[in-house]
Amino acid sequence: MLVLSYSKDTDDIFKRFPNLQRLVFDLKESWDYSTERYWFPELDFLHELEYLRVDFKSSNTNDSGSSVVTNWSWDFHFPSKLKTLVLCDFPLASVLLSTIARLSNLEELFIIRTIIKGGEWNMREEDTFENLKFLKLDKVTLAKWEVGEKSFPVLEKIVLRECRELEEIPSSFGDIYPLKIIKLVASPQLKDSAQKIKEYVEETTGEDKVQILVPNNIPLFK
Repeated sequence: MLVLSYSKDTDDIFKRFPNLQRLVFDLKESWDYSTERYWFPELDFLHELEYLRVDFKSSNTNDSGSSVVTNWSWDFHFPSKLKTLVLCDFPLASVLLSTIARLSNLEELFIIRTIIKGGEWNMREEDTFENLKFLKLDKVTLAKWEVGEKSFPVLEKIVLRECRELEEIPSSFGDIYPLKIIKLVASPQLKDSAQKIKEYVEETTGEDKVQILVPNNIPLFK
């Protein structure tokens, strides 16, 4: 496994491989005093990169993610052609999640073992994941989630795993026409809101097209 930490030479490593299409690495906690943010390697010049997974290794990270968070600032540099992004153990603020929405080619997003600042992800009207088809939130400390009508226009599948603080799935997911699957794992409190979305879609479109899955891929019926 590639492990990166902050140094002047680290960014130059990737410049030797401009045609990388897939990249997986661990990022050791590194504070950049010049930007007053956590350091993140400059990857935006990797124009062929389509798959990226980064695991943040903080001195405060345990099996449940970052246990103590002192700063939420990141200087992200993602390549524009990226199709799949996996972020693990990153402390994130709502505004940083919104910057990911600017990746116009992104089709799959995995946010894993993540502390969200204030437990809120407020998606503004301009925050649109234009091509995102798959979204997974796994052990994310999200309590309040505001989603606009155009936030996920082509989303087909959403997976929520151990999102214990989230009380309900935003009702606006019912207005996402391509949505086909809502999968819930160890998040029983979300079943009612998922069912309401399913029923709303049936009423407005006349189609029974949204499937709700619980563990073992068993469809949920009411």
